[in-house]
Amino acid sequence: MQTRFMVFIITFAITGAASATPPARPAQIFNQSNGDQIHLQRMKADGLQWFVTHRGEVVVFNKQSGNYEYARVLEDGDQFKLLPSGVKVGEKTKSTEFSTTTQRELLKLRNKKSR
Repeated sequence: MQTRFMVFIITFAITGAASATPPARPAQIFNQSNGDQIHLQRMKADGLQWFVTHRGEVVVFNKQSGNYEYARVLEDGDQFKLLPSGVKVGEKTKSTEFSTTTQRELLKLRNKKSR
């Protein structure tokens, strides 16, 4: 009887902990203009839409080039916009002027602007 009770408690604890976190959004496959495939998660909040790489880098789609590019954050007063950087996902840049924005940084900025 005591063994069954312990198994029940352990099972309950494991399933409870597993259901406490929301499921991760599955990555989807997107095509670059040259046919390369990339895996991104689609995100949406406060009227903005963006994508995230497996490393947490923020990505937007550039309609002009037809590519998914790392995002630049443009602050406009108490608002901000995500703009394409010109650097395709997967391309490394040696420029010191550009660094990728992470999902964590974007959420911090969003929270700061909403106060």
